[in-house]
Amino acid sequence: MLPFVIFWSTLDRSLILPLVPAVAAELGSSVAVAATAITTHAIAYAALQLLWGPLSTRWGRIRVLWLSTSIAAVACAGAALAPDITVFLVARTLSGGAFAATFAAVLTYFGDTLPLARRPAAMSNLATATALALAAGTLVAGAAATVIGWRWVFGGFAIVTAALVPLLASLREAPDAGAQPLRLQIAALLRARWALAVCALVAVEGVLLIGVYNLLPVALQQEGADAFTAGAVTAAFGVAVVVVSQVMKLVVARVPPAVFLAAGGALTAVAMGLLAAGVTPASVLAAATLMGVAWALAHTTLQTWMTDAAAVSRALGMTLFSISLMLGGAVGSGVGTAAVAAGSFVALFAASAVLAAVFGVAAFAARTRYPDAEG
Repeated sequence: MLPFVIFWSTLDRSLILPLVPAVAAELGSSVAVAATAITTHAIAYAALQLLWGPLSTRWGRIRVLWLSTSIAAVACAGAALAPDITVFLVARTLSGGAFAATFAAVLTYFGDTLPLARRPAAMSNLATATALALAAGTLVAGAAATVIGWRWVFGGFAIVTAALVPLLASLREAPDAGAQPLRLQIAALLRARWALAVCALVAVEGVLLIGVYNLLPVALQQEGADAFTAGAVTAAFGVAVVVVSQVMKLVVARVPPAVFLAAGGALTAVAMGLLAAGVTPASVLAAATLMGVAWALAHTTLQTWMTDAAAVSRALGMTLFSISLMLGGAVGSGVGTAAVAAGSFVALFAASAVLAAVFGVAAFAARTRYPDAEG
């Protein structure tokens, strides 16, 4: 059930993308103003994790999950019924803030309830759920909006979200949730040098596999490709994540985690090297596939590692992990946007290849030295 909750919360982020023009037209707004819903949703998603993490520590993971999902259901219903663009923007912002609780709470819950040996398979399932949601969101929402209208898309989403609340409330709470006072957990996390090291690594991963990756469609369209081609070839990322995440479950017990991290860095470096050599539909298809494989190998390994490295303050640790990833993505997007403005794609991808190689070496060395806290 929890991988489905991850799928559903991620779907909330992606379903708005094809609906912006229709929302703007019906609510008498410009497309630019309606598209602000994407930005405010993302800001709330990032900022509210600072609230949900401590609440997860104080109240428990399950209470936070069903409470935040309840708020998200109300917010989605508000978007469906919005009489004007202001109400719509407020509803979408509230939805982002509510679903901000989901990923860190689920990761923490798995860390609390699963032994270390079983966590990699669970992380693979979460990676698959996320990739499927990112790929399906725009396709399903766009098709549904054409047939039944955008209000029904949000209305149906609200109904299913509300149905998840009693299912989440029925789960048993993790035995150690909220056992330690918050201030002691914060102090313990600040002293956990391995947890901070993992956050540094995941920030670099965010720069490369979120920030720079998101610019691939723009780079391809700058070279003359149409929007459909740009979207289609970059979608290979999601396909690769789904396939490799499931294959990993078959071998994860026999392969050292450091090897997955090194492979992720190496594949990302190769992908960036291909793009530095030339941005074409073929090179972007190959690069997006390699980056998807790298994400499946490295990110799921980093998630599992963090559940162990931050075992003494897991809820706050997973929140910091998620924030680090998003901050890295924001930095990558900012640098990439500057490269777009300057037409410096070759320099961007060449620098990214070097950074990916450094990531692979550093992650391999760190994970090799790390003694499993729960091992």
